[in-house]
Amino acid sequence: MTSYVDRQEKAKFGSDRDAEMRLKNNRLGMTIFQASWIMVFLALIVVNWQLRFSYAQWPPAGVAPFDPLLPSAATLALLLSAVLARRGWQGLRLGNSALFLMSWRLAMALGLVFMAIIALEFAAVSEAALATQYGITMRLMTGFHLAHALAILAVMLRVYRNGARGSYSGDPRDSWPVEGTVKLWYFVTVAWLLFYAVLYWIR
Repeated sequence: MTSYVDRQEKAKFGSDRDAEMRLKNNRLGMTIFQASWIMVFLALIVVNWQLRFSYAQWPPAGVAPFDPLLPSAATLALLLSAVLARRGWQGLRLGNSALFLMSWRLAMALGLVFMAIIALEFAAVSEAALATQYGITMRLMTGFHLAHALAILAVMLRVYRNGARGSYSGDPRDSWPVEGTVKLWYFVTVAWLLFYAVLYWIR
């Protein structure tokens, strides 16, 4: 006859095993998402290259190249934001919720700085550039990336609010929203680094 204690131990073992399986499935799903969705960004880069090879010169005659100064500052802000998001996740895993919350706030603030600069770049594309594929693809690529960054920043804000209420213990099994959001922010960072190189440096 199974005692109450034995039943509780079995239930706990089953619950732990289920939690481990959910975590593995979440991580696998995130990896598949990142690998598949980055292909969409790569496809936009291929489109950009195909268009540039259809012109005798790039940017086209009479169109000034995009200045990389402000986008470089935005890229630095995004890289620092990704580092801070990871630092927050590591702090939470160590049981330091104050470090998590502070790092997360700074990560979101730098993410907003990045978005503000790139939105200015989006709006500042000249009429001459917009009359060519050079300006149109720039707006397509930056707008597409900004939409993703905005959506993931909204997720970061929700995670922050839940963290401030003490919803996460730091155990990866019940803190997956934090880990998953950090990985999404890595995705935003890597995707932007690819666009940044193509739009501002590779002529």
